[in-house]
Amino acid sequence: MGLQKLHFIPKRNRTDIFNIPVLSFLFKNRYMLLSYRLFTTFLLFYAIAYGIMNPTKENIFTTAVFWSLFWPFFMVVSLPTLGNVFCMVCPHGFLGKYITKLGLKLRPPNWLANPYIGLIGSNVLAYWFVLYTFPGFFRQPLNTALFFLFFTVLSFIFFFLFNGMSYCKYICPIGSVNTAFSRVSPVWLSTYQEECKTCKKPDCALACPYKLNPSKFEERKSMMNCTMCMECAHACDAVKLEFKKWGYSLYEKIKQPKMIEVMVYLILVAVITFTMRFHHGLSRSGLGEYMPWTVGGKYIQQTFNLPKWIDVSGLLAMLLSLFLVFGIIYLTFGRIAKVLQTNVSGALLLLGYAFAPLMIVGGLSHVLEFFFIEYYHHIVNGFSQAFGLGVFVEPLAKRGEAWLHVFRIFPFIAGFWSLHILWKRVSVLNTPRRGYVFALASILPVFYLALSLFTLLAMLIFPPSHHHH
Repeated sequence: MGLQKLHFIPKRNRTDIFNIPVLSFLFKNRYMLLSYRLFTTFLLFYAIAYGIMNPTKENIFTTAVFWSLFWPFFMVVSLPTLGNVFCMVCPHGFLGKYITKLGLKLRPPNWLANPYIGLIGSNVLAYWFVLYTFPGFFRQPLNTALFFLFFTVLSFIFFFLFNGMSYCKYICPIGSVNTAFSRVSPVWLSTYQEECKTCKKPDCALACPYKLNPSKFEERKSMMNCTMCMECAHACDAVKLEFKKWGYSLYEKIKQPKMIEVMVYLILVAVITFTMRFHHGLSRSGLGEYMPWTVGGKYIQQTFNLPKWIDVSGLLAMLLSLFLVFGIIYLTFGRIAKVLQTNVSGALLLLGYAFAPLMIVGGLSHVLEFFFIEYYHHIVNGFSQAFGLGVFVEPLAKRGEAWLHVFRIFPFIAGFWSLHILWKRVSVLNTPRRGYVFALASILPVFYLALSLFTLLAMLIFPPSHHHH
């Protein structure tokens, strides 16, 4: 017997998505949600099978699905606009709920219940380290298929063994990433508190496969681990999905801040944004041969006679980025901690949420530009190849066209937005030295802005002398 709806909302807020019939149908209707999940599940397994059966570079479908569709649009574009909708339609989570019901329902051991396994092990090491050091690896359809097959099998094992959707919380490469960056979005899940006051049986919490209580999200200013699966909304009409201002919770005092969220912002701004600026930006300008990671990479490559398919320069750029970001944080937040009479962790939990826009909003620049020069025709031609549609399209734009520079505005939006959030968070601190604290904490976003500007100018003033891939 299913959970009964015990609450009925006489009038929803105007900002409640469930109050708008079309949006309610798209975000809450069980059959629509099921259709999304069946579609993404089909794509996952078909792309994996297609990659295994067609392992050569002539197969453009497998890489198009995972690197031109799933990552850019279900991640980078959707997170700052719609929130964590990728987890809402994720095939692993969709199938995992059914596997868990049939499984052993064990409690994961403490050493395994650690979200840093997914962030550092599954994300940084398994993907970004490989991408920068062995850049040709994921261009191979077979390698891409096996990569996703591995995580699919791993997820099924975890869902069968452990309860509470442990794979999503601790092992998934983007689990902690999505929940952290979804704070940038204006979409917020919570409940009507006046209804919850009389609720003796929290159906929303009982329905949640992740063991969360949506009625506490607003109070805590946190939707940690929420995948927007909408099981809570199906169990109780007091649940609402609301439009708020962008980055709503980033301005508020978070009742139970999580260091994993702040680490997501810092690690990925280093591994993705800074490394991309170094290796895929400055290295491709006319100044590229003078960059330290390029000089060091060539020296190591020649000294140890390493094969060309190992990109030492890419690895050095990533390591330098991590060193710079965490060096800045260590120096600045060490001083801030003394002013606030706390430790570095405490200072980061107070102010570190301001760094959320740097990677995810700044990343829109790359994604939107590449939609026109790469993603669009890869997706269309890939699907045409896999399903025999007989369609072939050219890229919408060529690399280097002047109008594409319009997308370069997003890193600057991200940097100044980060500074604005930081100022708001600093302004409520109980210290007369707010200006000093703000100046120190703003060094990272200011460096981010300066690096973005320098990279842009380098590409414009010192264009590459030959074409790069």
